[in-house]
Amino acid sequence: MKIDINYIARVEGESSVKLEIEEGKLKELRLNIWEPPRFFEGFLVGRKFDEVPDIVARICGICPVSHMTTAIRAMENAFGFTPSTEVKRIRKILALSQILSSHLAHLYVLALPDFFRLNSIVEMLPRFDKEIKRFLRLKEAANSITALFGGRALHPVSMVVGGFTKVPSKADTEKAVKELESLHEDALETLKMASELEYPALENNAEFVALTGKGEYAINGGMISSTKGLNIKEHEYASYFIEDEVPYSNAKRTIIKDRGSFMAGALSRINLGFDNLLPDAKKASEDIGFKGGGNPFLNNLAQAVEIVHAFQECAALLRGLSLKDYFADFKVREGTGSALTEAPRGMLYHYYEIDRRGVITKANIVTPTAHNFLNLEESLKKLVAENIDKPEDELILMCEMLVRAYDPCFSCSVH
Repeated sequence: MKIDINYIARVEGESSVKLEIEEGKLKELRLNIWEPPRFFEGFLVGRKFDEVPDIVARICGICPVSHMTTAIRAMENAFGFTPSTEVKRIRKILALSQILSSHLAHLYVLALPDFFRLNSIVEMLPRFDKEIKRFLRLKEAANSITALFGGRALHPVSMVVGGFTKVPSKADTEKAVKELESLHEDALETLKMASELEYPALENNAEFVALTGKGEYAINGGMISSTKGLNIKEHEYASYFIEDEVPYSNAKRTIIKDRGSFMAGALSRINLGFDNLLPDAKKASEDIGFKGGGNPFLNNLAQAVEIVHAFQECAALLRGLSLKDYFADFKVREGTGSALTEAPRGMLYHYYEIDRRGVITKANIVTPTAHNFLNLEESLKKLVAENIDKPEDELILMCEMLVRAYDPCFSCSVH
């Protein structure tokens, strides 16, 4: 029997899953990311360094902040420049606001319909009117924080190498803090909602990889750590991770040398950074009996925990801003630089070689979905093998739910 899921809906980008079952056993399964390649790495070559952030933001309409921040950090590393503490705080606020926006859209719009056998958020009305209104309140607040510091919610314009071109007033930040704090119960209700969903059983024994930091839930930089003992510095990334290609997909996939596939994203961050969650998020997670785990379907629940954490940390960081020292001059020089951040979907890597005029001579970008590609494919194989006797329509739904649980961005993966 051959099953062809030729288009997986409610994900960012285009992909399919093809599998063949013979005599009650899985013979073959392929995850095909067939969205056309876009060659961002190629057309960055020859561009000036200050053009790069705006260009890489266009890789993704969901995580432009992550691409901009990672590119900026990589170029600052190449120039030997260290931004101010204030700049680092604002960048983290922006990153958290984008994680909120992405997670909320994924949980409420992309993933939630599956658990009630619905095809879209439209079919959730009017039964889920309360949940949808909650989603809209939270999403609007997250977007407003991105716009507050970025100049606009989509593809921010104020982020540059060295810092920011402008910052909001104290009155505007104080207003934002009050709005974020007023939504704390909505964030907790989102976690409660996610905790009550019935997740399919699956243990993929993955190596979970994420950035970690001392005393903080790492987002923009940190040590690269894993649940199987990896603990290396950012600049050592290329010595441990390699990209590979398969003939049936337009996306590369990444493995850890001599170790194989791994999983990145919210579940990885929870598995490795649970103790660094803010107290309310940590307690709320403990109250529902969740501290991470190996089931990739629980990535949905991990995102809900991060929503509680991110709203609180955004408010805390906003309260601590001086709104000074938001830009510093730097010297352009020839060099190489790389950086890692935690995008909503997982670890994001940028690498640049820059000549003495500040022109890019080489670029490499490895996205969260490229990091997750092989592990997702392996998880699909295990899921099918363990549920091979289920009716075809049920098996198809479970495969689609698993793909959506990883929250892939297939457009990013073919950058």
